[in-house]
Amino acid sequence: MRQKLFIAAIAVSASAVTQANQPSFTTSPAVADVHNRCIVRFHDSFSGADAVGTAKRLAARARAAGHANAAAQYVYRHTIKGATLNLSCTAASAVFGGDSSILRMTPDSVVRVSAQPDSDDIGTAGQVTPWGIARVGGSVDGSGRDAWIIDTGIDLDHADLNVDGSRGFTAFTRGPSKDKIDDDHGHGTHVAGTVGAIDNGIDVVGVAANATVIPVKVLDKRGSGTTSGVIAGIDYVGANAAPGDCANMSLGGGVSQDLDDAVVAASENSGAYFVLAAGNDGDDANNHSPARANGTYVRTISAHDDADTMPSWSNWGNPPVDYAAPGVDVLSTAMGGGTTTYSGTSMASPHACAVMMMTNGNPNTDGTVSGDPDGDPDSIIHL
Repeated sequence: MRQKLFIAAIAVSASAVTQANQPSFTTSPAVADVHNRCIVRFHDSFSGADAVGTAKRLAARARAAGHANAAAQYVYRHTIKGATLNLSCTAASAVFGGDSSILRMTPDSVVRVSAQPDSDDIGTAGQVTPWGIARVGGSVDGSGRDAWIIDTGIDLDHADLNVDGSRGFTAFTRGPSKDKIDDDHGHGTHVAGTVGAIDNGIDVVGVAANATVIPVKVLDKRGSGTTSGVIAGIDYVGANAAPGDCANMSLGGGVSQDLDDAVVAASENSGAYFVLAAGNDGDDANNHSPARANGTYVRTISAHDDADTMPSWSNWGNPPVDYAAPGVDVLSTAMGGGTTTYSGTSMASPHACAVMMMTNGNPNTDGTVSGDPDGDPDSIIHL
């Protein structure tokens, strides 16, 4: 069955697997133990090697102080410099709060996807071009282009997607999502299709049809994860993406300066365009991360419907919102094959990600949205 879903809010996640240019870590506790993890930020002047050595030193001090299982769950080397330790920030502060290496300590947190199913069934006969693809000026041939989908993974076997799992990343080493880059939720597969669904006569086409989509799995089968895990995914993309790639982040939560800073650093270090969903709270996007992040290669995207009207649930605010894109009743690829329809700024963001990639960061615009609460209507992004 094909479902019609409303994506009301998207999220952030937990722990990783070792490979070249990937954050260092050990097996993390369950996401449910998030309150016993602390994101320890080092000074930006640190090198990646400094961060690894300092994380090991702090974990050893914690063990010596009686926290026998203390370890670094992640070490961030390529964006912000820091580590996530598996002890609470209260305990960490008591052990090494005065250490001159530390800029700040922030408790880890959980965020979750919230979806409302609809009774409608959506089907396609042969290949169709979704309204949102046409509205932004697509589809165009994205062959040879790379899009990093920081999300719930991507269906590796979907016949309408060109997935490169060899460069994928997972933030999970425990639980049902352990060591997976495959999608076990559905959201990431839908996002990937909007960016680059193949022009092959079936299902749909993406804005940048035939582009390669790379799964960066930071959300689990429930659409849940941790801020620390999302930063690990960003750190990975910052180390491995190339100039002109796009990285889509259809996720969000409360304010996190560390998360925002990681996005900006990853974009600047790699030259990839990081495109962020504004969020679905009907609120000022400045109250949410990473939506509020601003940088030379960072863009935040609000949603509009097929009448160019901003829905009441779309976040707003200039800055950080840069453009609006289609986000209501968006048809795209479904986990397990075929297509499904979602709504949310999660769906607007991948339209813009593909446009940014295909215009080398110099998109056109075509009109503005109506109903923007901030009084400064967002321009609609276009190829």
